[in-house]
Amino acid sequence: MLKKKYNSSKTLIIYAPFIEIGGIEKNLVILVNYLTKNISKLILVTWKKKDKKLFNKKVKIVNPDIFFSKINNRYIKNFIGILILIKLIVRNKNCIIFSLQSNLYVTLIAKIFNIKNIIRIASYGWMLSRIKKVIFYFILKLPTEIIVNSLEMKKILKKQININSICIYNPLNKLQILNEKKTNKKFFSDQKNMKILFLGRFVDVKDPITFLKGLKELDRKIDYEALMVGNGGMKKTISRYIDNFDLGRKVKIISEKKNAMQILDQCDLLILTSKFEGLPNVLIEAQYLKKYIISTNCKTGPKEILASGKYGTLINIGDYHNLKNKIEYFYRNRNKKKIKKKIRDGFNDLYRFDYIKNCQKFENIIFKYL
Repeated sequence: MLKKKYNSSKTLIIYAPFIEIGGIEKNLVILVNYLTKNISKLILVTWKKKDKKLFNKKVKIVNPDIFFSKINNRYIKNFIGILILIKLIVRNKNCIIFSLQSNLYVTLIAKIFNIKNIIRIASYGWMLSRIKKVIFYFILKLPTEIIVNSLEMKKILKKQININSICIYNPLNKLQILNEKKTNKKFFSDQKNMKILFLGRFVDVKDPITFLKGLKELDRKIDYEALMVGNGGMKKTISRYIDNFDLGRKVKIISEKKNAMQILDQCDLLILTSKFEGLPNVLIEAQYLKKYIISTNCKTGPKEILASGKYGTLINIGDYHNLKNKIEYFYRNRNKKKIKKKIRDGFNDLYRFDYIKNCQKFENIIFKYL
């Protein structure tokens, strides 16, 4: 364990242009703030100026000029971000780059300037595209180090494109969760019913319609209420589905996710219906708050977090019939020893995601090249 500040003449440039409300961004904030303890020269390239408040004052944050701040097109924003990165490299030639997003472009830039670069792959989605797979087959041979967030992703990279990587789990900041969950506000009713939560972006990859289909099929004797917390392009589709199938008395939508830990702490059951993931933080956070979990067995992460179903329930992607069955099973057995044991065992295995241990793993890799 390194206890004193690392006095290197090199600068660490972290590239993460899109900080949104999600797992990747949450991990970024935790990691960057941790790294400032021992790294004196750290620059973060990101888009929004207001995101500065997420980081401690030791982090030098570089944003685009105000003239570009209102641009919404993600490709244009990324192009401008890359130009900013190149400018920083020219000014700080003695540097290394750590990218958490846009790894393809950053890797090519690092190669052109002959700079060491570390990339972190946090989602399986790009593997679904044959074209991207071919491109990454060649590009992923270039980075100095590749970090992934699950053992499953590590195996997939090795098997499908013969790339070696290092697995470092998402760091779980327990103190942050405890602080974020504090509230006197009630998000669910005081009724003694089953409280169900969908927490994630309202986009196709999260498959919120499968969640709603499962609820629609439930036995009418099942007494429950559900909250869908998030935002995204499918919000109107979700609202129409709720109206069309008369689910409004049972299912409510909350657009903001800033109270996510408070809401998660008040539910009984968390349901994740994603088509693919990376290593979903929300499942780890639910385990810490001792909530029961039903999740799709998508690539990658849920199976690993839930230990193949030992710490929760896994269903096939899109299988709303089985989702309905598993919800009903939990409803009827939630006070039984078997359910309580799964919750307890998941909580007891959280050392895998220890905040200090995993942040130090990132730090040790970075220190090899500083």
